[in-house]
Amino acid sequence: MNNSTIKSPNVAGLFYPSEMGELAELIKKFASGKEIFYKSKGIIVPHAGYQYSGHAMNYGYEHLRFSENVFIIAPSHHYDFQGFALPEYDKFETPFGCIEVNRTFVQEIQDEFGCYVNNTPFEEEHSVEVQIPFIQYYTNNTKIINAANLLKGLHKVKIIPVLVGRCAIDEIVRLIEKYWNCASFVISSDLSHYHPDNIARQTDNYTAWMIETGHIEKFAQEQACGGTGVCALTSFAHKHGFDVLRLEMYNSGDITGSKDKVVGYGSWMLYEGKKTEFISKYYSDYLIDECKKSIIAGFEGQKYTTEYPPAVLQQYGASFVTLEITGHLRGCIGSIYSDKPLINDITANAQSAAFFDPRFNPLRPEEYNDINISISILSEPERINFKDEQDLLSKIYPYGIIIMDKGKRGVYLPVVWEQLPDKKLFWCSLKEKAGFYKDYFSKSMEVYKFTTEYITTMPAYEDE
Repeated sequence: MNNSTIKSPNVAGLFYPSEMGELAELIKKFASGKEIFYKSKGIIVPHAGYQYSGHAMNYGYEHLRFSENVFIIAPSHHYDFQGFALPEYDKFETPFGCIEVNRTFVQEIQDEFGCYVNNTPFEEEHSVEVQIPFIQYYTNNTKIINAANLLKGLHKVKIIPVLVGRCAIDEIVRLIEKYWNCASFVISSDLSHYHPDNIARQTDNYTAWMIETGHIEKFAQEQACGGTGVCALTSFAHKHGFDVLRLEMYNSGDITGSKDKVVGYGSWMLYEGKKTEFISKYYSDYLIDECKKSIIAGFEGQKYTTEYPPAVLQQYGASFVTLEITGHLRGCIGSIYSDKPLINDITANAQSAAFFDPRFNPLRPEEYNDINISISILSEPERINFKDEQDLLSKIYPYGIIIMDKGKRGVYLPVVWEQLPDKKLFWCSLKEKAGFYKDYFSKSMEVYKFTTEYITTMPAYEDE
């Protein structure tokens, strides 16, 4: 054991203030002021200087559900080693005081994972250190309780700092799985480094798409300096049927105004459910209101763009928007593939349903107050493998279904099952919609299933 059991701060005064009161005031200024709907046990946050990344860091910590143990999984910037490393230190010190390392967990992890336990990789490393003041601030750990009038009554926590070297993603996933029920997880990572602003935004948007969809197969290390940890939390989430939701994303140019060489910052949280469910639960009224604004803009021949939408609605997504008047269809337009931010897809489909559905005349201003709006938010389509048509029929209920063959395509939303509850009738009707004969079948068909979250203003109409 190293004689020095307390890790002194090495970037205090550089990455964040070295004086306790000034540090507390700075973190306090980062408060988003937004309503926090959900607290997560796993977040991804940046690790740059607070003046650059502090807003994204803080918004992540506002969403962290603290356990008595907090893992900080971070990249090693100064030392190259195989696997991951944990410290010999008993405590880490910041201007807020000391926070304990859970030595029991360190020993357990060393015994099971055979990791590298040594202080050397931590001596000059900032990717762990910059997270600790936020943890102390939000749990009132040690001295800070008496130093500032902050949140009260939260228990002390212990940390488990993990530096990642040349390590398989699966090893970090296994670590998360082992301690998920008794710990919280902070994944420390910046995004792209030192590209011009336009290139950085393309790169970071692609990285965000990979995180948010779970398609991390081609994730490159230059996309994020803590990429292994980012991919591990993403892999863990999708393995267990969870989604990773965006909280914030920007780059240093948005702070400094300099766009030549920027660094990207983002924060995400793991949601123990699906993104579509989260959006339906917390943003239904907001989305209906945005649809109405888009339709009103359409009466003036103008396109509509939402200003400052919540970050989760900037994730790519697909939707259908349906308009009805007194229970009768008045327009329905949608997308089946996610090729733009969900908020843009929804508002564009609302305007198209009102004015560009070829089955109807454009909506008239005098009809506006009578319309009811429904939004269907689609999950990512999943291909159905089948041996024959009978096998296929056994796999289509209760999903939305997409059929494609010979350049033709048809789609039914899950709600169509209410009108066509018989599988054979549903399937034949969908084939006819796609332009095939009802008895048509080919093994070259591509068939996909999806689910929807349904948001509506529509009342239930009684038979007259």
